[in-house]
Amino acid sequence: MSLFHFYRRPALSPAKKNELLSLAKQSVSSSIEDIETEYCFNIETKSPLTDEEANILRWLLSETFEPENFAEDSFLLHPPSLVLNPLIIEVGPRMNFTTAWSTNAVSVCHACGLTKITRIERSKRYKLLFTPSSSSILHPSSFTDLVHDRMTECLY
Repeated sequence: MSLFHFYRRPALSPAKKNELLSLAKQSVSSSIEDIETEYCFNIETKSPLTDEEANILRWLLSETFEPENFAEDSFLLHPPSLVLNPLIIEVGPRMNFTTAWSTNAVSVCHACGLTKITRIERSKRYKLLFTPSSSSILHPSSFTDLVHDRMTECLY
């Protein structure tokens, strides 16, 4: 069994991002200056994928008209932030059960010949950028409460 990741940005539309930013400034911290987002695809396979299989999976998971927004490395880590102490929070489904999204994604993969894939779960990653003068330390749960369902999701 092997596990690997792909990343796609953004996870939120500009309107949803601005709505979340406004809510986070009001209820979490007024020093939050911006929020960047991405999806992380957590992929479990029976054995390593061949180059051809990996290319098919990339094609399935990426946006057709925005290939530059899909990568094997996180967009939130590169380039390094100029903001002091950015906070990256990842929220996704609980690992003790398989989501309906995963079941459908695996079915699509199998229909495309990617039978080595056993599970794909999608998590959302948030990078909180703070104002330069900010010195307050934010506990992740104060933001996490805004963006996840405690019954079905958890902080990674």
